[in-house]
Amino acid sequence: MKIKPFRPVLFRKDLENVTSPPFDVVTKSQEAVLKKNLYNITHLTLPDSGDAGHSRLLIDRWMEEGILVREDVDSLIIITQDFRGNGKDFCRVGLIAPVETSPPAGIIMPHEQTFEWAVKERKEVMLKSRCQLEPIFLAINGLSFERILRAAVKGLVPIRTFEEPSGVINKFFLVSDEDTVNSIIRSIQKDKAIVADGHHRLKATMEIFSNHPEAGNEFWRYSLAYITSLQQDSLMISGIHRLMGKEFSFSKIKPALEEYFSIETISQNESLSLITIYDGSYHSLAPKDNAFDQIGEYGKCKFKTDPSLVNTLIFEKIMGMPIDEVATKVGYTHSVPFAVEEVDRGNYGFAILMPEWDKSTFLSMTEKGRVMPQKSTYFYPKIPSGIALYC
Repeated sequence: MKIKPFRPVLFRKDLENVTSPPFDVVTKSQEAVLKKNLYNITHLTLPDSGDAGHSRLLIDRWMEEGILVREDVDSLIIITQDFRGNGKDFCRVGLIAPVETSPPAGIIMPHEQTFEWAVKERKEVMLKSRCQLEPIFLAINGLSFERILRAAVKGLVPIRTFEEPSGVINKFFLVSDEDTVNSIIRSIQKDKAIVADGHHRLKATMEIFSNHPEAGNEFWRYSLAYITSLQQDSLMISGIHRLMGKEFSFSKIKPALEEYFSIETISQNESLSLITIYDGSYHSLAPKDNAFDQIGEYGKCKFKTDPSLVNTLIFEKIMGMPIDEVATKVGYTHSVPFAVEEVDRGNYGFAILMPEWDKSTFLSMTEKGRVMPQKSTYFYPKIPSGIALYC
């Protein structure tokens, strides 16, 4: 994997509340709150009135006013994240830098399919803003990279520290020392990376490189990325839950489901170890052997919580929902309480709850070249948008 130092565009140090979650997990209510700050990054990533050209106007204005400042030295950005999860304290470390992603060379490995409309939307924002506004999220398998990053920031004072509403404390450091930068570059040059988050942004960047030579191809040869080690205990992977509209009913599809799954009503206090449907009660789905036959070659591994059991078997074969309708008729959330609450309020007919991923299973699947349905994984903690822009 090839990375390079760059001159990031950063928000002025005295500004508060300029960051946000990645654009694709920001709800409408969150967006409204975030945009009360005139300089929040969502004004760029989620431009008002859907006018992507407005993002570039704001960037130019903010740079003139000193709201955004371009660093004058080539640097790498190292980030530490302190948080509590599953009853333990963690500190994850990672790097933000441009990564060479075009032409594709099998070094950067997507693991999810994409929605065409979402790629098109991100391309428009990128082309009109002439910036990469938030990093994609890459995970590598090695551990030496992590040790080098921790050593690089030992004794350094972070250029900014901020706490997210979720309690994650982010500290980031600019590293420009030539020896340190070269050491970091060498530490991952033989690694491949799995795309943890940002599939649509990655594909948009690659399509711009291929199809828009007038956009400045050398810039789009690289994708701004956050890179961390998959082996860190502090990198967690949950499933993403599906929310089915009010026109859908679990009771109506239950007879068809029973042909492929053993269905059991369980207590809400039980941890999720199987795909589970919530419609006011919790119903676990244990796949039978014939369920795996329905998802083609992917069924050979017989992974009992395989997302293709949902998208290919339940959505397409049982519910008769074409893939293009999945994009418009299915809602998504990484929060079980939110999914349950939405069903209880009557906003949705039922929810399909996906268990936490076993990391070794995920790694095995991706190393075999498996590309899963859209919204199969939720890597966390996320990297906030607004830490750095690549323009």
